[in-house]
Amino acid sequence: MSKLPPLSRLLIGSVIISFAPVLIRLANADPDIAGFYRMLFAGLGLLPLFLIQGKRERLDRRTFLFIAAAGVSLGTDFMFWHRSINLIGPGLATLLGNFQVFFTAFFSWLLLKERISGLFLVAVALAFGGLLLITGPDVPALAAGVQLGILHGLLTALTYSAYILLLKQGITGSSIGGGTAIFIVSISCTLFLALSNLLKGSLFVLPDGRALLFLAVLGLVCSAFAWSLISSAIKQVPATVAGLVLLLQPALAFVWDVLLFKRVTSGSEYLGILFILAAIYLGTLRRST
Repeated sequence: MSKLPPLSRLLIGSVIISFAPVLIRLANADPDIAGFYRMLFAGLGLLPLFLIQGKRERLDRRTFLFIAAAGVSLGTDFMFWHRSINLIGPGLATLLGNFQVFFTAFFSWLLLKERISGLFLVAVALAFGGLLLITGPDVPALAAGVQLGILHGLLTALTYSAYILLLKQGITGSSIGGGTAIFIVSISCTLFLALSNLLKGSLFVLPDGRALLFLAVLGLVCSAFAWSLISSAIKQVPATVAGLVLLLQPALAFVWDVLLFKRVTSGSEYLGILFILAAIYLGTLRRST
């Protein structure tokens, strides 16, 4: 796969990772237990890459702490995202999770003094306008489960933005490679979710062998393999092109939701999806405007 052109790797990784919420739904396991097994398998899948790269790299304490904290944020993100998937389906939950571009920009402006453009503000308005087209304008009238699912989806975006910022702080100025960083993220995320489950009194029991299989595929293929493809390619692809390609993940997640889970979707909802995808793309362009 490393011999493939960067754009091909990015395309393949984005398509593969679009199946992640589908596998979570199919596993039908406790959200936090699903997250634990997902990251356990992801860590095992990334271990060979870490053993190859890690021997040549020096990891200082500051870098390690930031990356480990990013793993904890990712674990929290999974707690919200998996609940959102169960409540409102893989498609909408994944679209909401991609609102992270707006939270990341806001925190970058607030903490790092990065500029926010007028185009970005248009993107935010477009995103929430699209969301209202999907949910309808009377959000308080929605079923309690749908409201909770939307809230968890937005909290997914918030915690994922924290993950991105912490990871960026950890690897900035560091000589470690992407494989090492993602492996540390996977291990710290796994340990965090293990502790969370222990505090809940969980016995780490899955519903059946089928659930274990789905989570193994999720961790090894959708997480470890797809992450490796995307991380190895994204710096070699122009930002505008990468932003468009990465939109495949939320777009296809919605397609799989409709095809596999028979999600009933109206014309206004499809329009809302297009609004949100356009807004997410515009949000990724904030530094170039």
